[in-house]
Amino acid sequence: MAQVTSMDKQKRVRCSDEQFLEAIFSSRTYAEIAAKTGQKIPTTMARYARTKAALSNKGEELPAMERAKPTKTVDNVEAMADIVKRLKAHANG
Repeated sequence: MAQVTSMDKQKRVRCSDEQFLEAIFSSRTYAEIAAKTGQKIPTTMARYARTKAALSNKGEELPAMERAKPTKTVDNVEAMADIVKRLKAHANG
């Protein structure tokens, strides 16, 4: 088993509270915030939740974030219809 060295690990990205809040107010999705801060999306989502809870106690509200919608490149219904036709032809043939 290969050892993991410190060079193999991804370097931790640090982001100030001010930079993080600026990214929140200029973004609509967690992915946009992550791109602006250089952090990973799960890290961004967790930090957003902690920050929102802390500020909520002080009476300050953060804008609601949306999750980026996945882009579909394949029409699943058409693909499934083709599979059904192929299976019917195989079963009847």
